Amino acid sequence: MDKSRLEIQPGVWLDHRRAAYLESERILCVSDLHLGYAWAHRFSGQLMPLKSDEDLLTRLSDLCSFYKPAHLAILGDIVHYSLPVAEIRAELQKLFHGLQQICGLKLILGNHDENLRKLAKQIEDFEFLEHLETENFYLAHGHNEKLSRANGKLLVMGHEHPSVSLGDGIRSAKFPCFLVSPTVIVLPAFSLWAAGTDIRGGTFLSTFAQNARFKKAVAICGNKLLPVKLE
Repeated sequence: MDKSRLEIQPGVWLDHRRAAYLESERILCVSDLHLGYAWAHRFSGQLMPLKSDEDLLTRLSDLCSFYKPAHLAILGDIVHYSLPVAEIRAELQKLFHGLQQICGLKLILGNHDENLRKLAKQIEDFEFLEHLETENFYLAHGHNEKLSRANGKLLVMGHEHPSVSLGDGIRSAKFPCFLVSPTVIVLPAFSLWAAGTDIRGGTFLSTFAQNARFKKAVAICGNKLLPVKLE
Protein backbone atom coordinates (compact mmCIF):
# COMPACT_ATOMS: atom_id res chain seq x y z
CA MET A 1 0.00 0.00 0.00
CA ASP A 2 1.38 3.39 -1.05
CA LYS A 3 1.68 5.59 2.05
CA SER A 4 3.64 8.36 0.36
CA ARG A 5 0.41 10.11 -0.69
CA LEU A 6 -2.98 10.52 0.94
CA GLU A 7 -6.29 11.61 -0.60
CA ILE A 8 -7.92 13.48 2.28
CA GLN A 9 -11.06 14.30 0.30
CA PRO A 10 -11.99 13.60 -3.31
CA GLY A 11 -9.31 15.04 -5.55
CA VAL A 12 -7.24 16.62 -2.76
CA TRP A 13 -3.92 14.82 -2.36
CA LEU A 14 -1.24 15.32 0.26
CA ASP A 15 2.28 14.27 -0.69
CA HIS A 16 5.16 13.38 1.62
CA ARG A 17 7.31 15.79 -0.42
CA ARG A 18 5.56 18.65 1.45
CA ALA A 19 3.03 19.45 -1.25
CA ALA A 20 -0.70 19.26 -1.95
CA TYR A 21 -2.28 18.57 -5.32
CA LEU A 22 -5.75 19.87 -6.22
CA GLU A 23 -6.78 17.45 -8.91
CA SER A 24 -9.87 19.23 -10.27
CA GLU A 25 -7.92 22.48 -10.81
CA ARG A 26 -4.65 20.75 -11.71
CA ILE A 27 -2.83 22.98 -9.22
CA LEU A 28 0.17 21.79 -7.22
CA CYS A 29 0.63 23.77 -3.99
CA VAL A 30 3.69 24.33 -1.82
CA SER A 31 4.43 27.01 0.74
CA ASP A 32 7.26 28.65 2.65
CA LEU A 33 10.28 28.06 0.44
CA HIS A 34 12.33 30.68 2.32
CA LEU A 35 14.76 30.84 -0.58
CA GLY A 36 18.11 32.40 0.34
CA TYR A 37 17.78 31.53 4.04
CA ALA A 38 21.51 31.04 4.60
CA TRP A 39 22.47 34.12 2.56
CA ALA A 40 19.97 36.26 4.50
CA HIS A 41 21.53 35.20 7.79
CA ARG A 42 25.02 35.83 6.47
CA PHE A 43 23.90 39.31 5.38
CA SER A 44 22.96 40.01 9.01
CA GLY A 45 26.31 38.72 10.28
CA GLN A 46 25.44 35.12 11.19
CA LEU A 47 27.73 32.62 9.48
CA MET A 48 25.25 29.99 8.31
CA PRO A 49 26.62 27.03 6.30
CA LEU A 50 25.97 27.34 2.56
CA LYS A 51 26.02 23.64 1.68
CA SER A 52 22.72 21.80 2.11
CA ASP A 53 20.34 19.45 0.31
CA GLU A 54 17.83 22.31 -0.09
CA ASP A 55 17.85 22.17 -3.94
CA LEU A 56 14.42 23.75 -4.45
CA LEU A 57 14.37 23.51 -8.23
CA THR A 58 15.13 19.78 -8.27
CA ARG A 59 12.54 19.01 -5.59
CA LEU A 60 9.84 21.10 -7.27
CA SER A 61 10.70 19.74 -10.72
CA ASP A 62 10.30 16.18 -9.42
CA LEU A 63 6.85 17.02 -8.04
CA CYS A 64 5.81 18.70 -11.30
CA SER A 65 7.04 15.72 -13.32
CA PHE A 66 4.91 13.40 -11.19
CA TYR A 67 1.66 15.41 -11.11
CA LYS A 68 2.00 17.31 -14.42
CA PRO A 69 0.03 20.30 -13.05
CA ALA A 70 -1.26 23.17 -15.13
CA HIS A 71 0.09 25.51 -12.44
CA LEU A 72 2.42 25.43 -9.47
CA ALA A 73 1.14 27.72 -6.73
CA ILE A 74 3.72 28.90 -4.19
CA LEU A 75 1.72 30.07 -1.18
CA GLY A 76 3.99 32.74 0.19
CA ASP A 77 7.32 33.24 1.93
CA ILE A 78 9.00 32.55 -1.38
CA VAL A 79 12.19 34.16 -0.06
CA HIS A 80 13.44 34.44 3.49
CA TYR A 81 14.12 38.15 2.98
CA SER A 82 14.26 40.30 -0.16
CA LEU A 83 17.80 41.59 0.30
CA PRO A 84 20.25 43.23 -2.14
CA VAL A 85 22.38 40.11 -2.25
CA ALA A 86 23.53 38.88 -5.67
CA GLU A 87 23.35 35.23 -4.60
CA ILE A 88 19.69 35.53 -3.53
CA ARG A 89 18.83 37.16 -6.83
CA ALA A 90 20.69 34.42 -8.71
CA GLU A 91 18.89 31.66 -6.79
CA LEU A 92 15.55 33.32 -7.49
CA GLN A 93 16.33 33.62 -11.20
CA LYS A 94 17.39 29.97 -11.41
CA LEU A 95 14.22 28.83 -9.63
CA PHE A 96 11.68 30.93 -11.55
CA HIS A 97 13.20 30.40 -14.99
CA GLY A 98 13.57 26.66 -14.35
CA LEU A 99 9.97 26.26 -13.22
CA GLN A 100 8.63 28.32 -16.13
CA GLN A 101 9.92 25.62 -18.48
CA ILE A 102 7.72 23.05 -16.73
CA CYS A 103 4.36 24.66 -15.90
CA GLY A 104 2.57 27.90 -15.14
CA LEU A 105 3.51 29.75 -11.94
CA LYS A 106 1.16 31.35 -9.43
CA LEU A 107 3.26 33.37 -6.99
CA ILE A 108 1.45 34.40 -3.81
CA LEU A 109 3.08 36.85 -1.43
CA GLY A 110 3.76 36.04 2.22
CA ASN A 111 4.86 38.12 5.18
CA HIS A 112 8.54 37.46 4.35
CA ASP A 113 8.10 38.66 0.77
CA GLU A 114 8.14 42.40 1.39
CA ASN A 115 9.99 44.07 -1.51
CA LEU A 116 10.03 40.81 -3.49
CA ARG A 117 8.34 42.52 -6.45
CA LYS A 118 11.23 44.99 -6.60
CA LEU A 119 13.88 42.26 -6.31
CA ALA A 120 12.19 40.07 -8.95
CA LYS A 121 11.90 42.97 -11.43
CA GLN A 122 15.68 42.90 -11.69
CA ILE A 123 15.20 39.46 -13.28
CA GLU A 124 11.87 39.72 -15.13
CA ASP A 125 8.44 41.27 -14.65
CA PHE A 126 6.78 38.42 -12.73
CA GLU A 127 3.18 38.68 -11.53
CA PHE A 128 2.63 38.36 -7.77
CA LEU A 129 -0.75 37.75 -6.13
CA GLU A 130 -2.19 38.43 -2.69
CA HIS A 131 -4.28 35.26 -3.04
CA LEU A 132 -5.69 32.94 -5.70
CA GLU A 133 -9.33 31.92 -5.84
CA THR A 134 -10.57 29.01 -7.96
CA GLU A 135 -13.94 27.35 -8.32
CA ASN A 136 -13.44 25.21 -5.23
CA PHE A 137 -10.42 26.59 -3.37
CA TYR A 138 -9.02 29.77 -1.85
CA LEU A 139 -5.21 29.80 -1.82
CA ALA A 140 -3.32 32.26 0.39
CA HIS A 141 -0.31 32.47 2.66
CA GLY A 142 -2.51 33.04 5.70
CA HIS A 143 -0.91 36.10 7.29
CA ASN A 144 -3.14 38.76 5.72
CA GLU A 145 -6.19 39.12 7.94
CA LYS A 146 -7.80 41.52 5.44
CA LEU A 147 -8.38 38.67 3.01
CA SER A 148 -11.72 36.93 3.28
CA ARG A 149 -12.47 33.38 2.32
CA ALA A 150 -15.36 32.85 -0.12
CA ASN A 151 -18.24 30.80 1.29
CA GLY A 152 -18.02 27.11 0.61
CA LYS A 153 -14.41 27.15 -0.55
CA LEU A 154 -11.60 25.28 1.14
CA LEU A 155 -8.71 27.49 2.28
CA VAL A 156 -5.24 26.11 1.52
CA MET A 157 -2.50 28.06 3.30
CA GLY A 158 1.01 27.97 4.74
CA HIS A 159 2.57 30.41 7.23
CA GLU A 160 2.38 28.19 10.32
CA HIS A 161 5.24 25.72 9.60
CA PRO A 162 3.29 23.00 11.47
CA SER A 163 4.99 19.99 13.01
CA VAL A 164 3.89 17.32 15.46
CA SER A 165 5.79 15.39 18.12
CA LEU A 166 5.40 11.61 18.03
CA GLY A 167 6.87 9.06 20.39
CA ASP A 168 6.64 5.60 21.91
CA GLY A 169 6.54 6.70 25.55
CA ILE A 170 10.31 6.60 25.88
CA ARG A 171 11.58 8.81 23.09
CA SER A 172 9.89 11.34 20.85
CA ALA A 173 10.74 13.23 17.68
CA LYS A 174 9.24 16.16 15.81
CA PHE A 175 7.95 15.74 12.27
CA PRO A 176 6.66 18.30 9.75
CA CYS A 177 2.97 17.83 9.14
CA PHE A 178 -0.16 18.95 7.32
CA LEU A 179 -3.13 20.19 9.34
CA VAL A 180 -6.60 19.24 8.14
CA SER A 181 -10.00 20.66 9.05
CA PRO A 182 -13.29 20.81 7.11
CA THR A 183 -12.52 24.41 6.11
CA VAL A 184 -8.72 24.82 6.20
CA ILE A 185 -5.65 22.85 5.13
CA VAL A 186 -2.26 24.08 6.38
CA LEU A 187 0.80 22.96 4.46
CA PRO A 188 4.17 22.26 6.08
CA ALA A 189 7.07 24.51 5.17
CA PHE A 190 8.70 23.33 1.95
CA SER A 191 12.05 24.63 3.19
CA LEU A 192 14.22 21.99 4.81
CA TRP A 193 15.69 24.72 7.04
CA ALA A 194 12.34 25.20 8.81
CA ALA A 195 12.30 23.29 12.07
CA GLY A 196 8.54 23.63 12.40
CA THR A 197 6.29 24.70 15.25
CA ASP A 198 4.78 21.93 17.37
CA ILE A 199 1.01 22.23 16.95
CA ARG A 200 0.42 20.93 20.48
CA GLY A 201 2.65 23.47 22.16
CA GLY A 202 1.55 26.94 21.14
CA THR A 203 -0.87 29.34 19.52
CA PHE A 204 -1.30 29.63 15.78
CA LEU A 205 -0.12 32.82 14.10
CA SER A 206 -3.06 33.17 11.73
CA THR A 207 -6.65 33.89 12.70
CA PHE A 208 -7.67 31.47 9.93
CA ALA A 209 -5.81 28.66 11.72
CA GLN A 210 -6.91 29.80 15.18
CA ASN A 211 -10.56 29.57 14.15
CA ALA A 212 -10.27 26.21 12.40
CA ARG A 213 -11.10 22.96 14.13
CA PHE A 214 -8.29 20.69 13.05
CA LYS A 215 -9.46 17.11 13.39
CA LYS A 216 -6.19 15.57 12.36
CA ALA A 217 -2.60 16.15 11.42
CA VAL A 218 -0.80 14.18 8.73
CA ALA A 219 2.81 13.72 9.78
CA ILE A 220 5.62 13.33 7.24
CA CYS A 221 7.77 10.43 8.46
CA GLY A 222 10.50 10.02 5.87
CA ASN A 223 8.74 9.03 2.65
CA LYS A 224 5.49 8.04 4.37
CA LEU A 225 2.46 9.95 5.65
CA LEU A 226 0.99 9.12 9.05
CA PRO A 227 -2.48 10.44 10.00
CA VAL A 228 -2.66 11.62 13.63
CA LYS A 229 -6.00 12.27 15.33
CA LEU A 230 -6.19 15.60 17.20
CA GLU A 231 -9.69 15.24 18.65
